[in-house]
Amino acid sequence: MKRLLTLCAAFLLLGLGLSAQVRSYADNASKAFVIGLDTYFFGAEGSLDFTAGGQSFTASLSNGSVSLASQELENGGGDVLVGIHDFTNNRNPEFVVARRNGETICANVYALSGGKWKAIGRIGATGGKEIRVFRQAFTIRSGEALYTWTWHGSAFDFKASDGSSDPTPAL
Repeated sequence: MKRLLTLCAAFLLLGLGLSAQVRSYADNASKAFVIGLDTYFFGAEGSLDFTAGGQSFTASLSNGSVSLASQELENGGGDVLVGIHDFTNNRNPEFVVARRNGETICANVYALSGGKWKAIGRIGATGGKEIRVFRQAFTIRSGEALYTWTWHGSAFDFKASDGSSDPTPAL
């Protein structure tokens, strides 16, 4: 039943011409490299419409440049995916920009604060095929190691199954 509802929502969005894609954990046909975001857009050019803090926003993606509400957030190369997920559990989604360049993947998380989008966390950069999102956590499997970043109050905490240190550069 859940899969049927997900497919119906996806067909509805496609029929309306919207760029957001709804996905379930079972659906990996799009080749997107982040699994578990509430909605996302993956591609070279496009946009994602969503609501946060009672306001409507449009995120724009153009040749690696990501803008949100007339605010340029970042510019870079590789495959880019933008999406939303409520990591902070405050019922307002955070905005995620994930990048894949070769075998390296990473993500930046932005939260709406005082009318502006501010970076609240950075995940990666490390080797791996995909990023999984579940509740307040990101996970990346790199070889035999599993890396996990979990939101705790004001920051993402890092743990690695092999005891290695956090590969994430500082914000």
